[in-house]
Amino acid sequence: MKSEDNLDPLDGDQFPVDRQTEMSMLLDLFNKKADDKAEVVFRRKLKIESEVFELQNGLKTTIAIEREKIRKVTEDFPQPHDPKFRDFFPALGKIAGWTEEEMKAYHKPRIAPTIIKSSIYNRFPKDVMAHIQSKNPYVKWLTRLHKHYLFLNEEGILLLEKFIDDAITLMQESNTVYEFRKKHAEKFGTGFQPVLYEKYLGLI
Repeated sequence: MKSEDNLDPLDGDQFPVDRQTEMSMLLDLFNKKADDKAEVVFRRKLKIESEVFELQNGLKTTIAIEREKIRKVTEDFPQPHDPKFRDFFPALGKIAGWTEEEMKAYHKPRIAPTIIKSSIYNRFPKDVMAHIQSKNPYVKWLTRLHKHYLFLNEEGILLLEKFIDDAITLMQESNTVYEFRKKHAEKFGTGFQPVLYEKYLGLI
């Protein structure tokens, strides 16, 4: 039998039963408080995400709805999609007056990424593109590690392919990039300022 002087203060067997019960109750109380606090935080977050707010275009939405829109068409990591712009570049090159060398080059003339952004990616909701850009940031001057569309899921790819087909159809009905952009903006609301665009092309 251990003497009182040799008792180990960490030895649970040496506490009276009611003392052990008291410690257990305290532990349960701490756990309950932690669970209650977590539930309060969760409910507060849920309330914030459920609050309705109005967009600039007058439509009403919630954070939860906007997050769901992003989730429906995007991935957090790049996916092994096949190249998607093989038919787009020849159609653009024709109305842009590219040379055969420019058509074959891997790095297309600087107007190419501008048109892709304005006529393809700008048709996705802004939050979708913000999400993709956060996953695929610039790694050096005007260079990203991946193509943006690699962060789209299958549903997002279907939208991308439709947007590309829409653009190609209008390119085939146009004689110049200027004419194409004007038609595209009128049909799909992608925004077009003729004066600024003419300055960009060096026409004025």
